[in-house]
Amino acid sequence: MSTGPIPADRPSLPRRAADALAGRVRAGVGRGRKDWLIILRAAFAASIAYMVAGLLWGHQFPFFASIAAFVIIGFSADAKIRKVMEMSCGVMMGVLLGELAHVTIGAGTWQIFVVIFCAGMLARLLDSGVMFGIQTSIQSLLVMIMPATPTMTPGGRILDAITGVSIAILVHLLLSGDPRRIQRRAAEVFFQELDDALVALALAARTGSAEVARAALVSVRKNSQKHTDEWRLANDAANEMATFSPTGLRHAADVRRMQQLLVGSDRAMRNVRVIARREVEFLSVVDGAPHARLADALLAGRDAVTAIRDGIESDVDFTAARRRLRLFTSYLTPETLLLSDEGVRPGRAGHFEGVTLVIQLRSLAIDLLEATGLPHKDAKQFLPSLLVAADGDTVGPRPMTREMQAVEPPATTEALELLIADRSDPDRRR
Repeated sequence: MSTGPIPADRPSLPRRAADALAGRVRAGVGRGRKDWLIILRAAFAASIAYMVAGLLWGHQFPFFASIAAFVIIGFSADAKIRKVMEMSCGVMMGVLLGELAHVTIGAGTWQIFVVIFCAGMLARLLDSGVMFGIQTSIQSLLVMIMPATPTMTPGGRILDAITGVSIAILVHLLLSGDPRRIQRRAAEVFFQELDDALVALALAARTGSAEVARAALVSVRKNSQKHTDEWRLANDAANEMATFSPTGLRHAADVRRMQQLLVGSDRAMRNVRVIARREVEFLSVVDGAPHARLADALLAGRDAVTAIRDGIESDVDFTAARRRLRLFTSYLTPETLLLSDEGVRPGRAGHFEGVTLVIQLRSLAIDLLEATGLPHKDAKQFLPSLLVAADGDTVGPRPMTREMQAVEPPATTEALELLIADRSDPDRRR
C-alpha cells in the first residue's frame, strides 16, 4: 500500500535528523561555554586535593581526597554553604561507616548490602536532604569495594577524605567568583519571560486577538514561578558568597540591591499574569477590536523591562529604566487606552473590563518603579492623575497639571465608582 509522495514542504528524514543533531550540538556548546569555569574549578579542586593528600600523608594513591573534593564542588555555580557542608558531612560519614564495617565484618556481597542499608537509614535519620543520603551511601560503598594500597592504613582513607573536604571548602570560598554573576543569569531569564509576555500581549492588543492573549497567559502561568524560584535561590547563594567568601565581600551592596530588585520584579510578574487575564476578557468583550494605543503602552512597558535588565549589567544603575517607565506611565489612563483604532469607546461591559485592565497596568508600573529602588510614595508620582472632576455634562479623568499636584484631594469612593461605571458619557447618565 503506497503512502503517497512526501509533501514538498516537509523535510526528509535525514534532513530532520541532521537538524536535530545540530540543535543538540549547539545546545551542548552553549552549556559548555556557560559552565567551563565551573568545571575547571571542580577539576582544580580534585587535583589539588590529590596532591596535598599525597604530600601530607605519603599515600601512594589518595583517590578518596580527589573523590571527596570533586563531589562537593560539583558542577553547580550557585551551591550554598549549607549544601557544601551537607555534602561534606555525607562524604565523611560514609567513609567512616565504610571503614568501620571493613574492619569489623570485612568486605563481600552481604557486607555491601548491610553497609549501604545502614548508611542510607542513618542518613535519612540525620538529614532530609537526598544528596546527603546518596553521598553517605556511595562513599561507604567505595570504601568497601576498593582495595587498599600496601601503604594504606585503616584510617588512611579517612585522612584522605578530610583532606578532600577541606580543600573543597577552601576552593568554594576562595574561587566562587563574582556572586552577582549567578544573580544576573537568573534575572536575565526572569526578565526575558516578562519581556516575551508583554510583547505577546501587545501583539494581541494590536490585532484584537483574545486567543493570542490567552496563549500569553498560559505561557506566563506555566513558567513565571519557576523563574522566580530560580532567582530567589541565586540570591540566597550570592548572599552567602558575599558574606563568607573573601572575594565576594566587596560586592555585598550590589547583591543586596539585586535581592531588592527581585521583590518588585516578582510583584510585576504576578501583575502581568493578572494583566494577561484582564486583556483576554477585555478583547473578548469588545469583539476583537484592535487597540493600537494599548499595544503601544505594553511595548513601552516592555522597553522599560529591557532597560531594567540592561541596568543590571551596569552596576545596578536604573536611571535609564526610570526614564522608560515615565514614558510607560504616560499612557496609563482610560481615556488613552480604551479607544479602539476607529476611535470607538467600548460598551459598558467593555469599559468596566478596560478600566480594570488600566488599573492593573498602573499597578505594574508601580511595581517596576519600586523594583528600581524608588519608595512607593515617589513611584506614585510617575502616574498620570485619575482625578475625577465635573466639567459641564462630563465627569471623567483629566490630566494633572503642576497646580493640581499641590491641591489634588485623594480619590473618593464615589469618584472611583463614576470612573468604573463610565458615567463620563452624558448619553449613559441615569
